[in-house]
Amino acid sequence: MTGGGKNLALIGGGGFSKEIAEVAQLCGYTIASTYSTAPQVAVGRYRGYLDDLLVDRAEYDGVALAVGGVSRAAIQARAEIIAWLDRHALPCPPLVSPHAIVSQGVALGAGAFVAHGVIVNLDARLGRFSVLNTGAIIGHDAEIGDNTTISPAAFIGGRCTIGGYSLVGPLAKVLQGLKVGERAMIGVGCTVLRSVADGATIWPKPDNPLAASDQA
Repeated sequence: MTGGGKNLALIGGGGFSKEIAEVAQLCGYTIASTYSTAPQVAVGRYRGYLDDLLVDRAEYDGVALAVGGVSRAAIQARAEIIAWLDRHALPCPPLVSPHAIVSQGVALGAGAFVAHGVIVNLDARLGRFSVLNTGAIIGHDAEIGDNTTISPAAFIGGRCTIGGYSLVGPLAKVLQGLKVGERAMIGVGCTVLRSVADGATIWPKPDNPLAASDQA
């Protein structure tokens, strides 16, 4: 996938923006400006925040959301930005690293991000503004919800459904065919052996790091 030399603006100035920017540039986009709540930005020139981006919108062919979904609060912050982007009809192309493997039949929602080393198998569906971070593996026919983050080296089995606004932590595993509800949190290294309710928080049991337990 290439961007044809078009210009993207970044929203979010932290470390995750460097990963977004690198993949965007590898896809042929140019990124020179970041819009953030703080003037210290990791990529390009700071240009203000959302109201300023609205004024400058004619300079850009699209926008990339570069706020990491590392917690419930961060995912909610992302959701509010996504709603703002939708209200103002700003285009947000999906960004897929050329160092990822994306199989035939994969559907990519607007703003989806696929990092280096990710494997997405046949007929998976990636929701709007979903994030598949470094080395994640997505099984065939899996569905990743809108604004859901799959963290580095996590595994999502075939035919799984991960609800929107959820977080699957680093090295976590969700076994094939299971459903994880919306706004769920799956902890670091957890192995999920059964379906997970909406809003649940799952951590490994202290006495058995391979078993999952609810701690909502």
